[in-house]
Amino acid sequence: MRFTSSYAVFRYGPGEKVLAKARWFNREGKPEAAEQEYRSALAGDPELRAGWLELFELLRQHGRYADALEVARRAEAHFGPDAAMPLAITGAALAELGRTREAVEALEAAIERDGNLALAWHELAYAAFRAGEYSRALLVLDRAFTLEPHTDTLLLRGRILREAGQYDAAEVAFEGAHQSAEHDPPRREAAREILATRRAAALGGKRPRDFTARERAFAELGAVLLDGGAEILSGGDHGAIVGLLAGSLGAFTRLAGTLGWPVTACCGVHAEDEPLAVAVGRAIGAQLLPAAAVDAEDRPLLVTVHGDGEEWQKQLARLDRWKSGYTFALTQPADTTDPADVIGTLRCSGNAAAIHPLAARALKAPAGLPVGDDEIAALARHPLARWHTRGQPSEIV
Repeated sequence: MRFTSSYAVFRYGPGEKVLAKARWFNREGKPEAAEQEYRSALAGDPELRAGWLELFELLRQHGRYADALEVARRAEAHFGPDAAMPLAITGAALAELGRTREAVEALEAAIERDGNLALAWHELAYAAFRAGEYSRALLVLDRAFTLEPHTDTLLLRGRILREAGQYDAAEVAFEGAHQSAEHDPPRREAAREILATRRAAALGGKRPRDFTARERAFAELGAVLLDGGAEILSGGDHGAIVGLLAGSLGAFTRLAGTLGWPVTACCGVHAEDEPLAVAVGRAIGAQLLPAAAVDAEDRPLLVTVHGDGEEWQKQLARLDRWKSGYTFALTQPADTTDPADVIGTLRCSGNAAAIHPLAARALKAPAGLPVGDDEIAALARHPLARWHTRGQPSEIV
């Protein structure tokens, strides 16, 4: 979730030219280089409020909440105890770390110092949301929106309403965010949230807190999740991970047969994915081809051990443009914004390099029979499943 980045960030005020290189690296998806440039700029001019906010948000976006808190503490030390902005981002970091009571205290202190700081009100609403206090969060958000109407405030309102099970109201908020967005990233985010809200509403009127792990993945991503578990599997639990991956492979080949996908070519995203592509292609009767050799007429199945990174995004975007083909990721990060049509599990920690050896073992293991095949098939057949609606987020108007 992006919140602080919308408040006075990327507005080129006096003295902010020094941030241009860091901003460029950030836009180009180079967070390490961007962080280095931000820290260098702040070392040269610690009065740059935009620099503190943007560095904080960069770390937050990549889940580095402890590092974000350290930046907020440094900002507090520089600007002094009477400054509201450092307290606001301190509260934001504490909320992300699950320390909601401390977060609320910091944010209320920021508001005491500057009652017109929209960022502080916005983050207080987020902290209340994280604590499950939806009514309070909405009331606080009204104040933030009054001070500074913004797309991110509407996005947060929609998320709060959706978690409360108020799907119609949530969709209205997300549509408002989509219409008010001035740039492509928040517009795309709003479009994704509209679809997520529609999928959540289609699951029998249940609130998100009552969703199974598979239902939540379907609502949030449009993906069919084969693994029904929720707890993260530690990297050291190799036996459990291998068993889970083997079971997911078996479940996927059964599902592809149940759905009758007319796949003629199976492709790995990376060279390391070829063993998985060979195994899946053999199981479903599809020819093994390199991804670069297929076109829309092949209705290709794109497979990968770990669905993440630039090449994965590139290949997924190609299928979306074609509105043809299917995707399967054996593992994928839980916070992905580029989901596969079918995901084996969201629970494996670690990077692709750590997962590939375990996937190789899983290919040699007997496929298990995971519980929940009926739920998997029902979600896969749903008309709002991603494979049915490929390319739809860009068509929302």
